[in-house]
Amino acid sequence: MAIDRAKPDGRLILVHTYLVPADYIGASYYNPMLEDASQYAATLLDELERDCERLAEVEVERDITLGAAAVAITRAAVAFEADEIVIGSRGVGRVRALLGSVAHDVIHRAECPVIVIPERMVELQAKTPAAAAGAV
Repeated sequence: MAIDRAKPDGRLILVHTYLVPADYIGASYYNPMLEDASQYAATLLDELERDCERLAEVEVERDITLGAAAVAITRAAVAFEADEIVIGSRGVGRVRALLGSVAHDVIHRAECPVIVIPERMVELQAKTPAAAAGAV
């Protein structure tokens, strides 16, 4: 959906965040842990770009950063002057939402419109692409 909304001349910012344990837990291991987490994030985005051929349809930029997901996503939206944020939601239920949902937090922090795509809709589209594509 983000690709379709960015076309024909828009750009897509792929945001990936990561956290590592506090440095006081293993101070001597902190910098290698940061490097490993950053490299893993870059590898995931490499795989996404390789596996999602449709990403070639739009200009893509990456934002890999240390920090909480909702904060990083909304910060990237401001920094890149995003028109909107498109984010997925695993839809793990109300109990999880009480503990903290990234999508929920993004909605309340964002300075631009936010589109939340529930995981069940992605699964539905995978099963019935023609029916899901026509649904609004």
